[in-house]
Amino acid sequence: MGRGAVLVVVAYAGLLLLGALGLWALEGTPGTPNASEWDLATAFLFVTTLLTTVGYGSVAPLSATGKAFCMAYAVVGVPITMLTLTAAVRRLTVPLVHRPRLYLQAQWGYSRRGAAHIHFVFLVGVTSGVLVLLPAAVFYVLEGTWTYLDAVYFCVISLCTIGLGDLVPAEQPGQPLRQLYQVAVAAYLLLGLTGVLLLAQTFHRLAELHGITGIAGGISAPDEAAELLEGTRDEEKPARGGRGGGGSING
Repeated sequence: MGRGAVLVVVAYAGLLLLGALGLWALEGTPGTPNASEWDLATAFLFVTTLLTTVGYGSVAPLSATGKAFCMAYAVVGVPITMLTLTAAVRRLTVPLVHRPRLYLQAQWGYSRRGAAHIHFVFLVGVTSGVLVLLPAAVFYVLEGTWTYLDAVYFCVISLCTIGLGDLVPAEQPGQPLRQLYQVAVAAYLLLGLTGVLLLAQTFHRLAELHGITGIAGGISAPDEAAELLEGTRDEEKPARGGRGGGGSING
């Protein structure tokens, strides 16, 4: 990880901590409507769900100042979150997407499309295991009242940023290390959304290889767009040569 990436991570962590401290100070002060529900870890998880647009709704600011702070923080923080996650995905694209594809082409002799298909299926499997099935097993153990299906459901709904709020971790009273658990859930959401965005971008580029740019959005990555153009030009050269060799229509 380069120095710039480290600075981005530190700056974003500072943004989350600033929001958590602000909401904790505004909502956790004795005399506010739901002061007993707020501590620093709860506020940290809340601002993470706010900036990632997951929003479980299990806890929310009730005071006027808390609501005003929440609105201003979201307006600034949501775009910053999207930019930060997008930048992280771009840095991960080379080691996790381009290099594996090139390896499959160079070492196993697959075509560009074949390598892209195999890599995408492999990435889906790894993403499902690392970001859904394995965390679901952890939630199943820690929550106690959840079935494993409930835990898988929670992971999928959260990483799709739907956040229905019917299942929320670290809500049971007396859970051991509850505050650490809440911070870990916040970290899971950020890492999980990064993985989902990487998977979505990989699918987007796979669609580009098949020429489905209209459906996929029409924005090509610079390196693959250049390769596609070069391939198109190479395919067009024989046809142009054939017309040239055959002379003009009148010739």
